[in-house]
This record gives sequence, C-alpha cells and structure tokens, in this order.
Amino acid sequence: MKSVRIIVLLLFFYSLLSYANNQVSVVSIDSLSYAQFNAGDWDGLIETAELAKKNNIDFKWLQQRVGYAYFVKKQYYKSMRHYEKALDYDAADEISRLYLYYNGLNTGRTAFARFQASQLSEITLTEVSEKQYRLIDAVDLEYSYKMPDHPATHQGHYKRLGLNSQLGFKLNIYQSFSTFNQNTDTTQTRQNEYFVLLGWNPVAKTNISIGYHYVGSKVVYGADTFNYPGNIFYGKITRQLNRFDLALSGASFKNDWLDSKQLGVHLGVNFAGSNNINLTSSYYRIIETELDYSYGRNVFKQTAGIMLFNKLWTEAYVNLGNLNQFIDNNGLYFYNSLDPTTFRTGISGFWYVCKPLTIYLNYNYDTKKIFTDNLFYNQHSITGGLIWKI
Repeated sequence: MKSVRIIVLLLFFYSLLSYANNQVSVVSIDSLSYAQFNAGDWDGLIETAELAKKNNIDFKWLQQRVGYAYFVKKQYYKSMRHYEKALDYDAADEISRLYLYYNGLNTGRTAFARFQASQLSEITLTEVSEKQYRLIDAVDLEYSYKMPDHPATHQGHYKRLGLNSQLGFKLNIYQSFSTFNQNTDTTQTRQNEYFVLLGWNPVAKTNISIGYHYVGSKVVYGADTFNYPGNIFYGKITRQLNRFDLALSGASFKNDWLDSKQLGVHLGVNFAGSNNINLTSSYYRIIETELDYSYGRNVFKQTAGIMLFNKLWTEAYVNLGNLNQFIDNNGLYFYNSLDPTTFRTGISGFWYVCKPLTIYLNYNYDTKKIFTDNLFYNQHSITGGLIWKI
C-alpha cells in the first residue's frame, strides 16, 4: 500500500507539471486516475476527473472510476450519472450496468435497478441473487385501527393483504385485497376492495403504471341494506431526471350515482448519501359529477422522507383539501366516507429488520367533517404492517 501511495504522489506531481506546461493528456489522466482508484484516493480521483473535464479529456474507464468513487462516498445520483456516461462509450459494458443496478437499489429505485439487471449476464445475476421471474416476490400485511372522537361514530378497522409478482425484469404486478368496517349509532358500513397495478419500464428511467380498483360498499341502516359497487381505473407515467422525478397521474371512479375524475401532477427531488432525503409535492384536481351537478376542488400533498441509522425510513406528510373520493398511493387507497377528511397529517416509519423483513408503523391525524350537520371532529389512526421479501 505504501508503494502505491508513492506512485500516486509521483503521478500527481507529474500531472501538475504536465498541466503547467499545457501537456495534460489522456495518458497522464489515465495513469493518475488508475493509481488513485487502486489506492482508494476517492477525493483525489474526483479532482482528477474535474481536471480532465477542464481539458476536454474523457474516456470510459475515467467515468467508471469516478462513478465508483462517488458510489463509495454514497453519492449515488452522481455515481449514476458517471456510469451512464460510461455507457455512452460502451452500451454493453457489464461493470457500468452492474453499478447502475446497485445505485438503483441504494436509492430505492427498484424498477430502474431491475431494468439494468436485464442487461446483466446469467453469472452476474446469480452473484447478486436477482431473478427475472418471481411469481411471489413479496407479501405484505396491514392493519389499521381508527379512533374518532365523535360520540356517534365508533372505531374503524382496516385490514389488507398484498402480493407483489415480478413478471420479468421490466414488468411488475401488485395485487391487494382489503376490507374496512366502521359503525355509527344508526348505520353499519363495510367495504371490500380488490386492487391490481401493472408497472412497466419501457426504458430505464420511464415507468408506466395502469391499475384497476374494485370498491364494494355496503351500508346497513336499520332493516335496510344498500350496496354501492364502484370501479376505479388508474394510470400514471413517471420520468426520472437524475435526482428529480416528474409524474402525471389520472384516475376515474364511477358507481350508479357518482362519476369522479382525478388528475395529479407530482414533482419529487432526492438527495443521496447516508440519509437519502426525499421531498415530493403533489397537486390534484378532482371533479365530481353527481346526477346533473358537477363541481371541482383542489388537493395538495407534501411528503418528506429521510433514512435514519441506515435501517429506518421515516416519512412525514400533510394533505390539504377535501379528500372525498380521493385516490392515493398509486391507486391503492380510496377515501369515500360520508364524513370526508378536510385536513390530514401523519408520520410513518419503515424498519428494515433483516434482508427479507420490513416492519412499518404509521400514525395518522384527520380533521373530518359531517356536511349534513356542518360538524367537525377529529380521528386518530394507528396502522401497522410488515413486508416479507421472498
């Protein structure tokens, strides 16, 4: 190691001398960056890459070396950018594809990572334990207990089972079965739901999702039972621009007496490092048509997430606006109560216990409004669940 450092110093002084004499060349940059790479001098390697850029010098190995330097420093988006530049020189280079795969995993971009995996050899896929097809990729369970402070409204219970399947490196399907029940002094409400979402990555940084959500609502009032079946169709397209995510979503809910349309615009920004900070802003426009009457309203959602202790993903959020007939979380959740939420905030924690198991806990606070009485009340919700990666 001592001899390597001596070589790095000699090459560094040689590089400075060459630069002083306007003789910075591909050979000098290649020699210096290679020695710095072998010595683990990541900061020096990044400086050498900047020197090369100022002198219009660039080549595949330089991009790979500086990409690895940023990867070691946990600056994954910068690493990603350099490995993508390396692919411009050689689109079939497996080292570049492999570290783009790792960068995707480390930034939570599973679809991007699996797209890169589609370009890897069978030997490499075996080494990273990645398979093209997984009929049962992951299973998740969720239970939510809702506690309203309105005396006529009783506690609510929400239960859900989810199943994720990988139909290929670029195709994913998620299914969910859920039930919700909550009573008042005069009514009993139960809602059974089925949700399916198909996600496809035609290219590395573009995801197209199409979903269907069945909503089977049943209300018992005295001796009478009323059924309100409804259908939701959902679509979303997301484009990744390095650390930014731009997305457009649309949804339509319809039953026998109501037609609701929802359009969403989403902007996210991500900061890599040991904390992987994420900020996402979403604006929704909802238009409801009931019989011959239509009206529109706006909903805004702000989310902020951060990784703590390399094992705990923490996410806080706030919703502003009337959430009646609101479709959230890529079509998974649908809010259609008779006393809709007008304000919501909450916090979630996802604890990565071990490689296959994640446990999560959520607290949710809602301000709800009974429009018939123009009465506001509060509701507290505790949700817990687990995700088991097969």
